[in-house]
Amino acid sequence: MKIKLLTAIVASGVVLAGCKTMESADVGGLLDSGSTAMKAMTLTDDDVVTLSNDSCAAMDAQNKVADAKSKYTLRLNKVIAGMPQAVNGKKAVYKVYMTQDVNAWAMANGCIRVYSGLMDLMNDDELRGVIGHEIGHVGACPEFCVRGIA
Repeated sequence: MKIKLLTAIVASGVVLAGCKTMESADVGGLLDSGSTAMKAMTLTDDDVVTLSNDSCAAMDAQNKVADAKSKYTLRLNKVIAGMPQAVNGKKAVYKVYMTQDVNAWAMANGCIRVYSGLMDLMNDDELRGVIGHEIGHVGACPEFCVRGIA
């Protein structure tokens, strides 16, 4: 599988290099992109979880996380009460970031974050829908995340 992908990347570069429109293109950049794609394709499931652990810890350090007694954390705990506490063997770790941004995200390690700005705009059922979507990302990772699908 990896050899076929590498062959396709190299062949694409050769074909594109012959195009008139590629005369002003950055061929080095194209090769760098191919190299990055190959690195992504060779990541193991454990690599993806390790990267997710590091990224989630960094994001938590950069954002204000709602404390356990916050109205947002209490509401989130109520909303997720019937939702999975683990996905594909990974513990789901739900937290709220205190920000007016409207967002939510998840990582392959079960890290699921919801922004208070999003919570302010949604009722509990809408919030469950968003969180369910994020749970789907955890369930699809790391396989689909590595391939850039999720």
